[in-house]
Amino acid sequence: MTPARLGGMSDRNGDTGEQPISVSPTVHLETFATHSTATWKAGSLAQCIETLQTSECIEPTATVVVDDTTTAGREQHAVDDITPTETIRYLRVTPAASWTLSWEQRTWPVVSMSGTLSAEACHQMHLGTTECSEWPDTATANLKESIDNV
Repeated sequence: MTPARLGGMSDRNGDTGEQPISVSPTVHLETFATHSTATWKAGSLAQCIETLQTSECIEPTATVVVDDTTTAGREQHAVDDITPTETIRYLRVTPAASWTLSWEQRTWPVVSMSGTLSAEACHQMHLGTTECSEWPDTATANLKESIDNV
């Protein structure tokens, strides 16, 4: 499924498209008829893992799929068993919640959350995986309104 239209305008199928959430770094939110995806430029893998291990949104036994260049294929681990290394290029955690979170080393690290997002979880994950220290109330309200309409 592809995003419908930019600027939060709905199309005939109810898709709302792409909308930036004004925080630093920017959260790029795409909403579809059945789910949302939020992406942003992230900090280090160590910062992401620490956030996953201390987040109230993710249980310690959640499964994490890890792609490490020193291992053939992807391996599964518990959140609390992950240690950051320079050879990890990708990880994806699937908590009991109705969304997933991934960290990927591209030109720079990128975090992506996808599924039936919670504004609180997205806010918490963004703060934990970036150097952002707080969100303006309008950014939180815009995110909540956008994902509540999915």
